[in-house]
Amino acid sequence: MKNKHFFLSLGIVFLFLFSSCTPYFQSANFDTLTADHTRIAVLPFDMIFTGRMPDQLEEEDILRIEEAESQAFQISFYNELLRSTKRGRRNLRVDIQHHRSTLKILEDKGISIRESWSMSPDELADILEVDAVVRANIEKARFMSDLASYGIELGVDIINVLTNYQLWPLFPPFSTQNKAVVADFTLFEQKEGTVLWSISFDKGADWREPANQIIDQISRKAAKKFPYREGR
Repeated sequence: MKNKHFFLSLGIVFLFLFSSCTPYFQSANFDTLTADHTRIAVLPFDMIFTGRMPDQLEEEDILRIEEAESQAFQISFYNELLRSTKRGRRNLRVDIQHHRSTLKILEDKGISIRESWSMSPDELADILEVDAVVRANIEKARFMSDLASYGIELGVDIINVLTNYQLWPLFPPFSTQNKAVVADFTLFEQKEGTVLWSISFDKGADWREPANQIIDQISRKAAKKFPYREGR
């Protein structure tokens, strides 16, 4: 009996630790609130840089990098949501608006990627004509230099500064330290901006890895917990 209580207590401790490391929320009324949802969109990610700004970069370069990373994370999460339905996993019961369509609609409305970060999610959902939107914040201490796999080019001059004029994977030792990336994903419905689902977590990043591997690992972790699954 003592062993039984011990393992039960141990299980509760592990459950607490897991939940504290990965805060997760889904509305108790999710199915009711989303019963008529047919289409959602992934917004450009809000990028928060906490590291030391490279001296050689101009303000224009920094803006360009942050918006490029924002698109890369947006594309990655869109792709990972689609991949999360493969290999016998439950399908999503809503369509996901293509990331290019989302950016094009915002552009046509005169809304830049950076401006979208400060707009309310329900307003953006209304503009995009979708039932809900995913908004995410990414906080990290290093800029990413190689986003070519997402079809995004930063330019040789910027890449040289970010890599200290060394080609990957020959980064200087200080840049390869495993520092956490803080990720926060939230799903908002269109009518009143109600939070339907959210997940937050820290993930270590080995900066010797290509940027797409780091980004996709983060996106994959969030996509696995994404709702709207059939049969639930």
